[in-house]
Amino acid sequence: MSTVFISYRRSDASANAGRLCDWLKRQFGAANVFLDTENIAPGETFPRVLEQRLAASDVLLAVIGPKWASISDAAGNRRIADPKDFVALEVATALQRGMRVIPVLVGGASMPSAEELPPALQGFATRNAIAIDDSRFHQDFDNLVDAIMGRSRGFARRELDRLQRGVRVLKSSSLIAPVIAILLLFTAWMQVFDFFLLDTRVASYSMWLAEQFGGSPAEPSLVLIAIDEDSERRLGRKYGRAPEWRADHARMIDRLAAAGVAAIAFDLYIEAENAGEGAADAALADAIRRARQKGIRVIIGIRAAPEHAPRMLPALIDAGATPGSLCIGSRLGYAFNVPLAISPDPRGVRDLKADNPALALVAAFPGRAETIDQERREIRMRADGDSRFAAYSVLENAESPSTDCPTLGAGGVIASLLLRLSPRGFWREPPRRMSYAQLLDPTSTLNPDALRGKIALIGVTLREAGDSHRVMRGWNSDQIFGVELQADTIANLERGVAVRPLGPTAQLLFMFALAAAGAAASFLLFDRAARYRGLALGLALIAYVGVGVALYLAFAILLNVLYDVVAFAAAYTLLRHLQKKALAEPLGEVSP
Repeated sequence: MSTVFISYRRSDASANAGRLCDWLKRQFGAANVFLDTENIAPGETFPRVLEQRLAASDVLLAVIGPKWASISDAAGNRRIADPKDFVALEVATALQRGMRVIPVLVGGASMPSAEELPPALQGFATRNAIAIDDSRFHQDFDNLVDAIMGRSRGFARRELDRLQRGVRVLKSSSLIAPVIAILLLFTAWMQVFDFFLLDTRVASYSMWLAEQFGGSPAEPSLVLIAIDEDSERRLGRKYGRAPEWRADHARMIDRLAAAGVAAIAFDLYIEAENAGEGAADAALADAIRRARQKGIRVIIGIRAAPEHAPRMLPALIDAGATPGSLCIGSRLGYAFNVPLAISPDPRGVRDLKADNPALALVAAFPGRAETIDQERREIRMRADGDSRFAAYSVLENAESPSTDCPTLGAGGVIASLLLRLSPRGFWREPPRRMSYAQLLDPTSTLNPDALRGKIALIGVTLREAGDSHRVMRGWNSDQIFGVELQADTIANLERGVAVRPLGPTAQLLFMFALAAAGAAASFLLFDRAARYRGLALGLALIAYVGVGVALYLAFAILLNVLYDVVAFAAAYTLLRHLQKKALAEPLGEVSP
């Protein structure tokens, strides 16, 4: 390892010498670089220390500015010609000892001629000089390192040395990554970005982007039976609360039970009996009993459950119908957050009492919702002594009553599923979808395998019904019906798919890694042209997106993209600023 002595004239090139010293320390280590403003302690004899350090050095760098040879003392004599001038003594001593002496030209200076130098420095005029230009400092510095080492290092060695310098820079800024990660974790906990709807939007589009790389979803064991315009036309009436529709629902249950379905779920609510509806309601209750006798579950939607009592026609409850909350949750962009169950219990215990289960939950899992397991993020469903577990995504606080979803109530917590939507038109293609009227038609022929063992989900797909939701798919939007969201929820639950964000510890580690990567990128790209920096950062972003897509598709893990990118960008920007301050300026400038 070369030991470098930096000789300079304070009133000529102090700033340049300080900058070179800083960079050389990062290249060769602080112990191997000598600069008089830093390495001479108060009280030490200046000439003696210079003599000792010269004797211990391999290379002398003579930093020459525009006034290096022409600066005069108070009497008007050129200092370079003074036998007691320290700069002249340093260079002359190095020449006498046979050290390598490298003139370094800064500030546009040129090499002094032999006529401008005293006899002791005549040999200096013939030394090959290296110019350091501020506009291309980093390239010129690499050339200087080659000269100090006495050989050309080549591309690979130069990049290795660049990395070595980077390690030393990163050591001095080693707190940047953890501090940024902790601050951003606190920001995520406080949901600062979500105050501006940024967090949820970015998460939504992250899910959409990942879905573009996924294959076709597995074929669900579910058939959507649509009350659509074709059904209204065939049955000769508009859909509504007329008793004829309840009578049709009874016929539908018998028809589906005969086809061997596993469960029948109505994405509809039937809350009260009105005048003239008694016979139809009785027929519906009888059809539910007949289905239950065959072991077929019948689930009917509810809009509210005051005091945890589902608001549903009592005759249907007596017949054995299972209530299920119709609340489909909130939407922002591509994402839907579907409540699966609520609990009046506060956080703090592992198993919370589950209440008001969603229609999709009781359709996908027989039995009743028993507990919400916070640690495993699962809802326990118990039926006939057996337990099954439904995965959920997040546990949220139910802070105030919801006007859109009264079944959620207020207080306690909500176990929600971040929904992975099916591709556009997935639930509108046969055999996943059938017409309500066509299925009721006794003359229509049913494929025995079309319904056997499947969940039959009955719902409205009428445009004027108002139960449709706008979904952003990239730059385009799409309208999907509420019953299609219920179908997606059932399909997600059956597949065990629960998109989950990282937990606090994993998120902290991930943001720390991103912040460290941003700091490393800042150093490695510091002296690169803007177009190369842009290209490298773009590739880094693509790599991060690739990791995010892979985690989402393979493990249903949703990265916190906004906070991760901010961690990378903050570390990159901050360290770049520190480098500009520490490397582009002198380490310790002194007075002339």
